[in-house]
Amino acid sequence: MLLTLSEDVRVILIKLADRLHNMRTLDSMPQHKQLKIASETIYLYAPLAHRLGLYAIKTELEDLYLKYTQPEKYREIASQISATKDARNKFIKRFIGPIQKELKGQGFGSFIIKGRPKSIYSIWNKMSKKGIPFSEVYDLFAIRIILDVPLEEEKSSQLEGIFYYYRLL
Repeated sequence: MLLTLSEDVRVILIKLADRLHNMRTLDSMPQHKQLKIASETIYLYAPLAHRLGLYAIKTELEDLYLKYTQPEKYREIASQISATKDARNKFIKRFIGPIQKELKGQGFGSFIIKGRPKSIYSIWNKMSKKGIPFSEVYDLFAIRIILDVPLEEEKSSQLEGIFYYYRLL
């Protein structure tokens, strides 16, 4: 499969789409097949989607992997995320406001700030690696700032002061 990537990336995109569809419909298969397909997915397809910049697909593949390999943990984290969703969305909006104001004040005319919740798999991974409960995972969301600056000014457009200020919060 990887060798075909050098010839035609469309083959890989079709394989990724097919795998995503298979993962979405794993309920109809016996558990041993679910585990086999989920394991292939996390080791091959999710990293491949990440490498190709298909982050939404990567995230969904990882979450579906967890749903079938660790169903209790998946449901537990999903319910805890759901319970805090409104509070997190309000926090993200409050967090973004001052950043927008500061960017405008520094003369950045065109920019996009996106806030998103962390995926279930990402939270589970952090909990597993650090051996901590959900209540000790403090980064349940991520903020991305995209500046519209000319390519030659990209590296010189420093936001260090803004980020230093928000790291202290």
